[in-house]
Amino acid sequence: MTILKFLLGGAVAIAGAAALPSQSKASEWGCRVLLCLSGDWQGTPSCHPPIYKLIAAMEAPGFNWPTCPQANSSAARFEKYEDCPSGWQGSSEPDRPGLGQERNICRIAADRLTLPVTFMNSRLGQNHDNGSGQAQIEIDGKVVAATTQTAGNDRGHSLGNGPTYYTIPRPMRGKPWFIEYDDANGARQKSWFNLNMP
Repeated sequence: MTILKFLLGGAVAIAGAAALPSQSKASEWGCRVLLCLSGDWQGTPSCHPPIYKLIAAMEAPGFNWPTCPQANSSAARFEKYEDCPSGWQGSSEPDRPGLGQERNICRIAADRLTLPVTFMNSRLGQNHDNGSGQAQIEIDGKVVAATTQTAGNDRGHSLGNGPTYYTIPRPMRGKPWFIEYDDANGARQKSWFNLNMP
């Protein structure tokens, strides 16, 4: 594994570097964290101590993500949701107080949708009292439950001739954290991971 050789070499270089002991230890830990999180850390017992240490440290005030200078690694970032399917836009769910601007749904105008759709219940799957309805859409070979919504007036009632949109729940990532780093060839890479205890 190229990154394994690269990071192990970096860890050896750190150990022999003429740096302050605290800096050397921090860099070595950062490289171990990167090495473990770029693979299957839950299934690798030798990765448990540095990652458990990381998880505990994340709770402390003033925590800074340990980085690996030899790999030019970034601090980890968190993205809760997967990207929306091609052509769909991330959007906030309406009428859900407390969610703020969280883009937890994917939305597309009906006239832009080219995927197979099955409408549920009434004609075009719509409840004509509020312009909403239910449908099923086949996306990447999977049938996904969708809501249809026709633009309404300022009282929330359907005008009957406004644009219709489809919305689906935005998929959540199984591995919502990622780190970016330079591989042995200098190419920038992104590694996704989770911090669930094994």
